[in-house]
Order: sequence, then structure tokens, then C-alpha cells
Amino acid sequence: MEDPALFPTERIEFASRRGNLLVGDLHRGGRELGPTLVLCHGMESTRHGTKQQAIVERVLPMGISVLRFDFSYVGESEGRFEDLTITGEVDDALGALDFLQEFAPSRVILVGSSLGGAVALLAAARTPERVHAVATIAAVADTALFTKTLTAEDIDAWRRTGRRRWHDGYLNVGFLDDVQRIDIPLAVTTLHQPLLLMHGEADTVVPPAHASILAAAAAGDVTLAMFPGVGHRFEEPGALDGLLAHMESWVQRVLR
Repeated sequence: MEDPALFPTERIEFASRRGNLLVGDLHRGGRELGPTLVLCHGMESTRHGTKQQAIVERVLPMGISVLRFDFSYVGESEGRFEDLTITGEVDDALGALDFLQEFAPSRVILVGSSLGGAVALLAAARTPERVHAVATIAAVADTALFTKTLTAEDIDAWRRTGRRRWHDGYLNVGFLDDVQRIDIPLAVTTLHQPLLLMHGEADTVVPPAHASILAAAAAGDVTLAMFPGVGHRFEEPGALDGLLAHMESWVQRVLR
């Protein structure tokens, strides 16, 4: 295989459908863009996360291009973390798909991790004609995950004050609105593209049952890959290599 460092990479800027300026990298797998992966990182990650970099290094020698970008609340992109909403991230992903059309990719596969997995599924449901397939890694299927530890009083206080503490920052009430409104499995029922769901069986952040929920909702060809002893970040010895090998095999199949 050729060294991924030999492939041209462009730093890019483009607009989210909500108007924010997003920053990313376009890695070309050949002279023409050809088949292209669009990567959607997790909630508090960036385009420079370990899994994203590993995916780029794995698929470029296959002649597959990659677009990765920072959602508008992290990294180099515009926006404040507290303004994060699921709807806004979907608009960011749709902006990436809009931008990509200028380069006429032959086929596009959305790949999302954790909350980015849910975003990839929701974006594909919004514009199915542009997305050939979707792959997810530890994807969120039920948005109640974000409020399961909160009491009714906690939620009332979130609405009353307009924001709630989240780790080292805050989340505004718009995030809560999305959590209580968005139905990810319902969106998945409209997807007829090939779907790959990868999840660690030892995930304590997004329980592995979320993968089963998505698999049951899928309308088309679905591949469910569960990884014994693997947690949310695929940091265990050999876990990331196993994930990449599984994804490579699936990508080759759906692009035939």
C-alpha cells in the first residue's frame, strides 16, 4: 500500500447550512475525487481525533477520498460549545455534503462516531440522494441518553435558566429541545442505503443496546458488528485495528 502522506491534502473552509464557517481537510485518494467518506466526529472530539486519523490512513491507499471537518462548536470552526444542538450538527453535515458536490464525488459514504453517528444517520435521511451508504461507530440511537440521570426538577431548571452545566462548559436549552424532539430510529426507517453499525460490547458511554435499536429500525441492508470487551473509544489493544478491518471490508463491498 502507498504511504497516505503521499496523497494531497487541502485545508478547506465551507459554510454550514446554518451559516457558520466550518474548517476541515479534504484528502484526495486520486486525481479525481471518486468515492469519498465524510467523517462526523463525536460530541467533544474534533476532526483530529484518533479514529478519524486512522480512517484516513486506512482508506486513502484504497483510492478513497476523505472529507473531515470540525463541527461548529469545536476545533477551528465557528461557534460556541454551549450553542451545540443536534439539529445544528445535522446542518453542518449537510453543509459538508453541499460543499462536496463541487468536486463531483462518484459516491459518498457518511461515517459518524457517537453523537456524530446519530448526526450521520439524520443527515442521510434528509438528503438520501447524495448518500450511498452510512457507517457508524458507537452511535447514539436514543437521545434520552442525555437526560436519563436528570430529575424533572433538573429539566425544569434547565428550561428556566436557559442552560445547564456540561463538563467544563454549558449547554443551552436548544440542546434539550432536540433531545426531547428528535427520533433517530424513526429517521433510520427511511434509509434504504447500506448501513454498517459498529459498537463495543463493553461501551459504558453509549450502551451497546443502541446498536440493536438502530439495526431493528433499518429499512435496507444492515450489518451489525459488535466487538467483545471493547469500550466507547476503541482504545483496547487491537480494537481500533479490528474496527478498521471490518469497515474496510464493508466499504469494499458496498462500493462494488
